[in-house]
Amino acid sequence: AGDERDDRMTFVQSLLQPFTLPYGAWVGFRSWAYTKGIFRPRQLDGTVISVGNLTTGGTGKTPMVCWLAQKLLAEGKRVGILTRGYRGRPADAATNGEHSRNLTSDEVEMLKARLGDQVLFGVGADRFHSGQELVKQGVQWFVLDDGFQRLQLARDVNIVLIDATNPFGGGKLLPTGRLREPKSALARADVVVITRGRRAPAVEAGIRRASPAPIVYA
Repeated sequence: AGDERDDRMTFVQSLLQPFTLPYGAWVGFRSWAYTKGIFRPRQLDGTVISVGNLTTGGTGKTPMVCWLAQKLLAEGKRVGILTRGYRGRPADAATNGEHSRNLTSDEVEMLKARLGDQVLFGVGADRFHSGQELVKQGVQWFVLDDGFQRLQLARDVNIVLIDATNPFGGGKLLPTGRLREPKSALARADVVVITRGRRAPAVEAGIRRASPAPIVYA
């Protein structure tokens, strides 16, 4: 049964491979264009801390976002969280716009339950627009959820989470593998956090080949 599953997976990957090539080309061009200033990120009036990863699936971003918000609150900061909101929905029937702090999701509701009403949320695909709305309410510190690939918004710090149990998604880009970007994208990271592990020398070595950023564990 295991061999049959492996054969099916190999067959599916071979079918998806042609789609990986144009995806990889676009990802590479987009990153290069932002690096060279051809595309320019928009800047919010505040400090932006991005929390993201290289792969699809969970790496512990939501707990990290929550922890950062709590730390900033403890320092007396006015904090906002910017998030796409997985399967986002209106918080009430009166909400019609796509980009509104009145949008919500299961993840957002969980964070609200943990953080209370001291933290404001901007939920929507356009993080810059959401952030501008929060600036009007006095927010000066932003935690950008799932932000590593959201190059449209400038950030002051890039925190990248790597799952020690499956760090690089098999080493293949979407849709063949689980990588959103190649490992070389870690060059943009300011801090790399290895989650679900206490010590992973092989993972550290893979990170070090792409980035000199400090590595910590969580």
